[in-house]
Amino acid sequence: MSARGSQGVSREQSVNAALISGAVDTLVTLSAFLASRSSVILADFLKTVLEFAAVALALYTVRRVRRGADEQYHYGVGKMEHLSSLCIGALMVACLAVIAFSAIRNLLHPSHISGVGVWISMATQTVYGVVNGILFWKTRRLAAAESSPLMASQARLLLSRAVANVFILGALALSLALHSHRWSLYIDPLASLVIATFILLSAIGIFSSSTNDLLDRALEEESQLVIMRELVRFFDDYEQVHGVRTRRSGSQVFIELFMEFAPNKTVGEVQGVIDRLTACLEQAIPGSQVSIALTTRRIN
Repeated sequence: MSARGSQGVSREQSVNAALISGAVDTLVTLSAFLASRSSVILADFLKTVLEFAAVALALYTVRRVRRGADEQYHYGVGKMEHLSSLCIGALMVACLAVIAFSAIRNLLHPSHISGVGVWISMATQTVYGVVNGILFWKTRRLAAAESSPLMASQARLLLSRAVANVFILGALALSLALHSHRWSLYIDPLASLVIATFILLSAIGIFSSSTNDLLDRALEEESQLVIMRELVRFFDDYEQVHGVRTRRSGSQVFIELFMEFAPNKTVGEVQGVIDRLTACLEQAIPGSQVSIALTTRRIN
């Protein structure tokens, strides 16, 4: 299996694990919500449903991206990763609205948390705090290795889930421990607002990164310097560089070089230089595809 193929499998396995975990978590949080009276548990259930939908969308996207380019999309479907990230961000905003509404309602009409669902939720938060933490660590490593916006958004989602697990557990424990104090009535809805704030920050991060990358802009300066470095290494093997075009599509990077070679070089010699330069650039810039065209004029 090729390196790209193995990366696709790793991404799909990571999202599959998150999907299975999310499905079980959704069922458990549903039972906790039905068996309790708590704004935090209600918010947790609705948040979990939206997160499950986001992971399911991510799995579809990973599978579609693995299929790669076809006769309709010659450059592949890398931008689908950014679009999926935006959809995940939109789901997080919807989650934010639901949690905020529930929290404000319970601030206006406070009541003590109650029901066996509270204990179910506390057990669930403990288990899933560990599970989501492990999944976040694995997904973050994949995102860094592949420069994948989809994996990056999944890592943010898993981090928000892990932090929410810890926070909800603490809020429920405090509400129960301080039950005799009237002001403890506000722990539950205020904790929901804190969770909503964290989700808002995550959503802003997703929107800012994905909308920028949907535009066909050139690579960042660091990658541009890598290209220049490799061209300098091969300085004696070509006559002139007439243009460099770069763009990012999802986790893929496309690099086009327009180069002029000495007329006395044979086709075999030119092809040898092209092959070596292409190999060096694709190794230096992960996820890149390099195309080198022969030309004798400046390309704008």
